[in-house]
Amino acid sequence: MKDMVQFGIRIRHLRQQNNFSLRELGERSGVSYSFINSIENNRFNPSRETVIALADAFRGANKDELLLLAGFAPTEEDALEGPLGPSSSVEVDDPEVSLFFKDFKNAPKERRDEMLRFWNFIKEQQMTRKPDSQQ
Repeated sequence: MKDMVQFGIRIRHLRQQNNFSLRELGERSGVSYSFINSIENNRFNPSRETVIALADAFRGANKDELLLLAGFAPTEEDALEGPLGPSSSVEVDDPEVSLFFKDFKNAPKERRDEMLRFWNFIKEQQMTRKPDSQQ
C-alpha cells in the first residue's frame, strides 16, 4: 500500500543512519539531491527506478520494504520477470494485491512456481477473452 509520508520518513532515516548528506546520497544514487529532499518532505512521488536507486545507495536498506512503501511491487527479479515482464512497473494500491506480492516473495520456490503457473493461466484466459464477453 502506498504510504508516501512513511516512505519519505524512511528515506530520511536511512540517509541519516548512513551519515549521508542530501548531496552525498544524490551522488551515490544518481538522483538529484533536490529531488531527494522533495521526496523526504512528501512533495514528489518517486518512480520505481528512483526507489531502487535510493535503496541500492544505502547500507542495510530493504529494497522490497521501500518499494512497498512507495506503492510498487517488490523486486524478486526472477519471479517478476516471469509473470510481469522484465521491466514492469506495478503500482500496488490494493492491500490484498500487496499481500499477494509479499506472500509470493516469501514463499518457497515450489509455491512460487505454482503461483506463476496460475498467473500464466489467468493471462492466457484474458488473451482469449472477447471484449464483450463476461469475465
